[in-house]
Amino acid sequence: MDNLIGKKLDGLYEVKELIGSGGMANVYKAVCLGENGPVPPGTVVAVKVLREEFMHDPDLVRRFKNESKAISLLHHANIVKVYDVSVSDQLQYIVMEYVDGMTLREYLNKRGGKLTSRETVHFISQILQALEHAHRNGVVHRDVKPQNIMLLDNGQLRMMDFGIARISRAENQLLSGKAMGSVHYISPEQARGDMTDPKSDIYSVGVMMYEMLSGKLPFDSDNVVEVAMKQITDTPRSLAEIAPETPRALVEITERAMAKLPENRFASAGEMLEALERYVQDPNVQFEYQYIPEETPAKVVKKTMNQKYDSHSAGKAGAAPRKTKPQKRRSVFLPVLLGITVAFGLACASLCYMILRNADDPLLNAKAEIVLEDYVGVTRDEVNASPQVSSGQILIEWEEEYNNTYGEGYVYKQSPAAGRTVREGQTVTLTVSLGTKYVTLPDTTNYVQADAEQLLRELGVSVLVVQNVDPSVAVGAVIRTDPAAGSTVPAGSTVVLYVSRQQVATTTTVPSVVGLTVEDARTLLVQNHLTLGSQTQAYSDLPVGTVIAQDIAAGTTTKLNSRVNVTVSAGPEPAPEPAPSDPSSGDFWEDLWGGLGGGSSSSSSSSSSSSSSSSSSEPGFIWPWEW
Repeated sequence: MDNLIGKKLDGLYEVKELIGSGGMANVYKAVCLGENGPVPPGTVVAVKVLREEFMHDPDLVRRFKNESKAISLLHHANIVKVYDVSVSDQLQYIVMEYVDGMTLREYLNKRGGKLTSRETVHFISQILQALEHAHRNGVVHRDVKPQNIMLLDNGQLRMMDFGIARISRAENQLLSGKAMGSVHYISPEQARGDMTDPKSDIYSVGVMMYEMLSGKLPFDSDNVVEVAMKQITDTPRSLAEIAPETPRALVEITERAMAKLPENRFASAGEMLEALERYVQDPNVQFEYQYIPEETPAKVVKKTMNQKYDSHSAGKAGAAPRKTKPQKRRSVFLPVLLGITVAFGLACASLCYMILRNADDPLLNAKAEIVLEDYVGVTRDEVNASPQVSSGQILIEWEEEYNNTYGEGYVYKQSPAAGRTVREGQTVTLTVSLGTKYVTLPDTTNYVQADAEQLLRELGVSVLVVQNVDPSVAVGAVIRTDPAAGSTVPAGSTVVLYVSRQQVATTTTVPSVVGLTVEDARTLLVQNHLTLGSQTQAYSDLPVGTVIAQDIAAGTTTKLNSRVNVTVSAGPEPAPEPAPSDPSSGDFWEDLWGGLGGGSSSSSSSSSSSSSSSSSSEPGFIWPWEW
């Protein structure tokens, strides 16, 4: 039996039973006792207690404190309420609202994994309202998934388990093949181990919305590392393809929430909520979201060609000739000079009028307009041989960058873009691919995780951290990389960094629950990291509600969180009722006659001659006609 059950925490909460067990804490059902508690006496609460084996681990205690601080800031109808927090050297616990219901994961499974558009909008709207409140208070959940959301009987949701909120980036990695935050719902930046923000939660909401509308996860595999890689690099099948009945507006909203680049997602949970409200008001609305492209690699070389044209263009034909100011001469004939000045002014005005009136005349306008050709996908030599470049109509400024899509020597970017109308002499910038940039992976074995991550990222590769058990490598140090050290990989590719962690048990021994009540059996199974499964009733001499059999035998080794089905006593089998007599037999009529007060069949016959005498001689019997 758990040593906390029956105990009183700080004299305020009496622990009744264990109702859940997580990676670093157990959750108990408890009752508030005194008047000095945060809730009235008798109120049922949930108490999350840091496990005893972790109480002296400063890192885990810090994480538990982080959770306490994070959720104590939040007060919202769709977030589990926090009543009290106690963190001491002896015991660390959080007192929360006790929610009696099922998880959203259980509800999805019950409905076959797929919901209607109406249900999806109903649930996602509540989740977004909760996240908008959390984000405004500086709390990012980082583990949004159906398992962390409770569903009440009235259809209201409660978000819970902000257990990894505010945890530093270095801790937000894959742990024992399992992501910090379920790998099926984490954002690409979470999978890479990069910094996360509220837009990471929006991505997770988009994955949940995708699952609700289609009944399928966007990325799934038995290998969690493979799922994480897909989150980073792959594009899921379109909702319009796998769930064609989904309204287009909901498809657009889901795709925007799940955009790989955070910049392409909704700016906030509130903005996504507004989009859902617009859909509710007009189901035919179309958003036509615009997306910015993936960022291009950093420039490594920049060369400017045809620089002679820069100075040449300044003196290019077409500029008006510079007029020399006539030298003023002294003269005694002032009236004549005044007349010449007036005439000169009139001539200049007339010339300006003619220039403005005939501005579109090619003879007066030396720089004609041209439509730019498309140079993307061609080589530098082909550009120089093109009519617009070879004739000098446009000038080219060359830049060179690494690019994994275009081969070396081919133009992959043009500014201004093709099809634009420009004046002759316009400078056009063309970026030529240097080809794929390759880097050689260094040997980071036994490096501290943070140092290895920094070194690899400085080379220009993405890093995905996976924690494995290796007794030969210190905890927190690098075991190996995949691809291996010394391999040559393209810049921008993802390298898996395997980091040593402590051994974590993945199996447990099944205890015997025969002879226990159902509730005691449930508690004992939870303590051993198992779950009570189905309950079948059968007659037994044992008291009603007592477990009389279990489908996984006691002492068996099985996986954590396995379900143990039990058979429960329905009490002793009732005795059978006596069968009624057969009307076709003589005994039936004799029994009936005897019951009515009559004698044998012979006396019945003899009495038929005189009904009145029979009546008088049988005072205990009255014929029906004498009633």
